[in-house]
Amino acid sequence: MTWALLVAAFGIVQVMQQTETASLPNWFLPASGALVLLGSGVAQSARRWRVNPTTWIGGAVLLFLTLVNVYVDPTRSFFGISLVITVLVIVVGLLMNET
Repeated sequence: MTWALLVAAFGIVQVMQQTETASLPNWFLPASGALVLLGSGVAQSARRWRVNPTTWIGGAVLLFLTLVNVYVDPTRSFFGISLVITVLVIVVGLLMNET
């Protein structure tokens, strides 16, 4: 479910970029990724499941990027780094057999 939500966030951004009438703020993608990863970590911890450290680290980095986007540089797009972090979390989960 976590992976589906992460992919959906990227899909929403892509669809919105194709339409000329609406655009999302630059902080939307890192914020949605942080929400999904940190929310997933909290939900898994509440069930007493093991949470991969890359989930916490990836969520924290995306939250940091969101704060930088909101408070420091609202014009900067973190699309690329958000994509790399998301792929890294998924690949590490697959390699560690925590899917």
